[in-house]
Amino acid sequence: VDALVEFPFINPAYMGKDYCISYFQQWQMSTNRMDLMKYDICKKTATSWHEDNKMVQEPVFTANPKPTSEDDGVIMAPVYDFSDGSTELIVWDAKDLKVLARYDNLVKVPITIHGWWFSD
Repeated sequence: VDALVEFPFINPAYMGKDYCISYFQQWQMSTNRMDLMKYDICKKTATSWHEDNKMVQEPVFTANPKPTSEDDGVIMAPVYDFSDGSTELIVWDAKDLKVLARYDNLVKVPITIHGWWFSD
């Protein structure tokens, strides 16, 4: 086994319905690295994001308020940096996993912590 996936997440609007897109934390066994993976079940295609020394924690999908597709939104996750022990929140475009924003975290968040985001 080269990689394992954990913490599956889909667009909440599709819970209990047919869906194609899911997001995961992907553990690369050969490098002991955790990436972000988008998997399209219908097309059987995968896209991943990673940076050296970074460990993506549990990803969460947030939809565009007026979505035009299942993956129209952003993915957010804390990302732990093994090189200095810091943690940042990264926001990716859910369509192509391009980084949209990075936020420094003022506290260190341990790796593999579960995460949920709530609106006010």
